[in-house]
Amino acid sequence: MFKKSKDPRKLAGMASRSNDFGKAVDLYSDALKYEKKKKNPDGKFLSDIYLLRGEIYLSQGVALLSSSDFLNSIEYNANNGIAHNDLGIWFTIEQFNLPDFNKALEHLNKAVDLCPLRRDFKMNRAIVKVKMGEKAIGRYELDQLVIDGFEEARVAIEKFCD
Repeated sequence: MFKKSKDPRKLAGMASRSNDFGKAVDLYSDALKYEKKKKNPDGKFLSDIYLLRGEIYLSQGVALLSSSDFLNSIEYNANNGIAHNDLGIWFTIEQFNLPDFNKALEHLNKAVDLCPLRRDFKMNRAIVKVKMGEKAIGRYELDQLVIDGFEEARVAIEKFCD
């Protein structure tokens, strides 16, 4: 009979290799549970696991659980730039809620501050600025990304600016 591991890192590794979303969520949930039971839980590890589980929830359209996991990720590591980026995107998804571009921009600014080399985060922030009505500023930032060789920004210009 298969004995389930109680090692949070092993569980997280198994989850990351799983192609079954439900199984991955269960494994990440178990990893969180066992890590939290430790005398000195690793906050960065907990942040990363909440982020990964939140991304699965987001990909499956489970709005409340994805946003909750992104917020938990930030709670355990306020400097998790990816979690800030993902939460910023979450605040723009219309089928989940009414977009809150101010909150989105707040998290995307933090993501860019924490990860200044992530051009995709800069692009996300520029798109939000365009959607907020700051079209000239957003377009300028997208143009700068194109000049910098980030071709995905050209697609964003075509979709959101033209």
